Amino acid sequence: MVGLSQHTGLETGLGVGGRRRLMSLAALGGAAVLILGGRFYQLEVLRHQELLHKARSNSVFTEYKTAPRGRIWDRQGKLLVTNEPDFQLEGIPFEVPHDRKHLQWLAAATGQAPHKLKARIEKALKAGPLEPFVFARALTTPQVVASTKLLPQFKGLRLVIRERRRFAGGLHATHSLGYMGEITAEELKELRPKGYMGLDRIGKEGLERTYDGWLRGYKGVSKISIDALGRTVKTTEVRPPKPGCDLHLALDWKLQKVAESSLQEMLDELRKENQEFSGGSVVVMEAQTGAVRALVSLPQYDPRPFARGITQKEYTHLINQRGLPLLHRAVQSIASPGSTYKLVTSSAALRHGLCSAGSVFYCGGSYAGANCFVTSGHGSIGFEGSLAHSCDVVYYMLGVKLGVERLSKHAQSMGLGHRTGIDLPGESEGICPTPDWKWKYVGEKWYEGDTVNFSIGQGFLLVTPIQMAVVTSAVANGGKIVQPHLVRQVVSYQGRVMARPGFKPLKRLKLQPNLWAAVRQGMRGAVLYGTGGACNSEFVHVAGKTGTVENMPNSENLHGRNHTWFVSFAPYERPEIVVVVMCEKSGGYGGSRCAPVARKIYDYLYGPSKGIR
Repeated sequence: MVGLSQHTGLETGLGVGGRRRLMSLAALGGAAVLILGGRFYQLEVLRHQELLHKARSNSVFTEYKTAPRGRIWDRQGKLLVTNEPDFQLEGIPFEVPHDRKHLQWLAAATGQAPHKLKARIEKALKAGPLEPFVFARALTTPQVVASTKLLPQFKGLRLVIRERRRFAGGLHATHSLGYMGEITAEELKELRPKGYMGLDRIGKEGLERTYDGWLRGYKGVSKISIDALGRTVKTTEVRPPKPGCDLHLALDWKLQKVAESSLQEMLDELRKENQEFSGGSVVVMEAQTGAVRALVSLPQYDPRPFARGITQKEYTHLINQRGLPLLHRAVQSIASPGSTYKLVTSSAALRHGLCSAGSVFYCGGSYAGANCFVTSGHGSIGFEGSLAHSCDVVYYMLGVKLGVERLSKHAQSMGLGHRTGIDLPGESEGICPTPDWKWKYVGEKWYEGDTVNFSIGQGFLLVTPIQMAVVTSAVANGGKIVQPHLVRQVVSYQGRVMARPGFKPLKRLKLQPNLWAAVRQGMRGAVLYGTGGACNSEFVHVAGKTGTVENMPNSENLHGRNHTWFVSFAPYERPEIVVVVMCEKSGGYGGSRCAPVARKIYDYLYGPSKGIR
């Protein structure tokens, strides 16, 4: 009882005032915990990135220096693409003031509209406030001076000298050389593990894209120690930049210009004659190796805006321009090959014993409801003459005897229906149809009429000019399937050969040499006395095959004008060079539109100038 009384008395002794004091202390303690917790949340969550960046900037940070990009040379040692200085304003979006006053200053110094500059900065802040950002590039000398005066007013902004591409050889082969552009967020996600960073400029098209990993080199790394006032205390170079490799091409710059001008002259004539725009392409390739000596796609585009940083307005205008100048027609544009495909049908028929070099056929002007382009017929005609005069009826008959499966399989073995592997991005694989393909994509079964069309290179068959160059080279070299390539060697800045991309094993088709010779003889006849006479050069013996693709009128081809082709090789006795010419919406025939272009190229290569070298 005593203990109980004492305990009760103690509680009573605290009284109301004691309990209030305890409650006040507890409340103060709770408030202190809340304040500390709130401050902790503010520092560790809300301002974590900001304070972390400040803490790091008060000690040591890493600076990366872009390596000089590799250069591009032609086969004769002419410099085509190199580098030139590019003044840029860079910084961290979070650090650079972007209130109204500072925006107006920055916009005035760099020649930008304030509202557009603001929109770019806000987008950068959302994407990554601490990611490096280019506020302005390709600054002119007055803009560099104005920007230098502004730098003391802008914390985090710096003027740097980068490099941009300079097209030392002039504006030729732009589709093949390609261009560079700033890395996108999507590209950065994929390429960051390979050492790419936010301000990097990478190859977007052409060889710049295919060989970007070789051309870019390795960044230099420096550790910079700074004090709390932002003053540099010490700079330590961890690794110097390592220049990128040079590309040495199979491309011949003089020949490239000749091929471009020859095709452009024909396209200019067509525009005057047809009052309609036409595009075209040319492939000049070594028959034995696949080395590409010239690769033309017209119209071309000017790559210099991409080098300095193309604006959205400029890019929109470019993609909406007539003629689709960004399309690399030689490797990306697909069309029916017309009668140039008779090289495939004839070699397939010879392979399967359905005819021989001495075979004689009869053309009455039509077969299975399909007409020959000579509607009166060719009468009796031999194998050589069927190619020389491009007799449709002979190939209708041979195609039906072969059947679609054998014809399609042989076409694929010669390189149609899949990419050639040329070292350029975006190559089309075309279409080499089969009954299964038609059922899958058209929803209909295959008819004999489809085979009739297929046998002369029309219907569902679609090819690229580079594929037809591979087909023609196989005929010229006796059945070897070559891989087209623009780059001969990748060479380090120290002069060591790092890679030879084009030198790969060749596949040979199973066809007797005398059978290939029969096809070549028919092609020689086409130039001597047949449809390709306009390519009969006085300097070299050319063998060729014409092609004309009938078209129905549509929104892209209002008058339904024919596409035209000419595929060829020379010298006939010992094939060295393949030339393929294709003109879109040209009207007329391959012999009158494309063969003259090829002749100018052969005249340059084998004439007095001896451009063949």
